[in-house]
Parts: sequence; C-alpha cells; structure tokens
Amino acid sequence: MKTDYIKSELYIKLYHHMQYENALALRVALETGLRIGDVLALKPCDINGRTISYTAQKTRKKGKAVISADLAKRLGQISNKDYIFAGRFGNKPRCRQTVWKDVKKASKELKFLENVAPHSARKTFAVDDFHENGLPHTQKQLQHDRTDTTMLYAFSDLLTGKAHKNLDVEKFAELVANKVVEKLRQTVF
Repeated sequence: MKTDYIKSELYIKLYHHMQYENALALRVALETGLRIGDVLALKPCDINGRTISYTAQKTRKKGKAVISADLAKRLGQISNKDYIFAGRFGNKPRCRQTVWKDVKKASKELKFLENVAPHSARKTFAVDDFHENGLPHTQKQLQHDRTDTTMLYAFSDLLTGKAHKNLDVEKFAELVANKVVEKLRQTVF
C-alpha cells in the first residue's frame, strides 16, 4: 500500500505520540531521506559528528547525509556499542515493523486522514529538498537512477493536493513538460 506525504510540521505531533527511539528513527529519515531500514541499520561508527555514512540496503549504494546537531547528540545518547537503534535484546537492530506500528498508532491517535508510515518521511524530505535545492539535488540525495522516480517523491505535495507554500508553478510546469518531451523522444525515435 502506498504511503502518503504529510507536511513536515506534522511530524512534531507524531513524535509526541511515539516511543522516543522510534520517533528519533523517523526524525533521521525525515532529515536525511533515508529509508527506515537504512536508518535502523546504522551503527555508532557510521556517525562522525553530524555526518552519517551509510550503504543503502536496497541498492547497495554508499552515501553520506548530514543531520542536525541536536539529533546527532540524541542518537549518541541512545546507541549501544553495536547499534544506534538496538532491538529488544541489543544484539540486533530494531526492526522496521516496530517503527511502522508506532507511526500507525500515533497517526490513528491524531486522527490523520493520510496513510502515514515511515516511508512518508522520505516523501516529505523529497518535497522539501526539491523546493529548496531543485530536482537534480533531490535525485542525488535519494540515490535514484531515474529522474521520473524522483519526481514521484518530489511532487508528492502536488499529487496529494497539498502544494508546498513556495511552489513555483511555472518552474514545475516547465520541468514536467521537459520530462514528457524527453520520454516521447525516447519512445518515438
């Protein structure tokens, strides 16, 4: 089932209804655009100051992301010697389903109409990053090979009718038109 985009300011409400460690994992996903599985697999040695080094589990691509100083400090406080987000017994990372259930419970308590799950944070990151830095930067941050995949994330606000306040409609229309023309050229010629 496809998850929905929600505006970044709604995450603070979610955090207050979630277990602390799960809220931090969601916050890492929101600040970095990482998939929740990649967030939960992080080890203390993967964080150097505010920089996270990771290898995406889905694509095996290596990457780096920067988090806020406050989040870096909090992650240092909760990590054990093996994992930042340790599972119940500490010898494995916390599982994705644990965070997923907590997000679902919190969004139900808040009576959100959207289908919110940990992957929603990746979409929110993409929308915010696109509006701040443009599509090429967002594509690089999400490690997508194809621009049209990134567009599905970066335009999530438009697709759900919750357009970003800083939306440049002309820039958006030009970008989409260029992509359509590019696709037509690939299929026709």
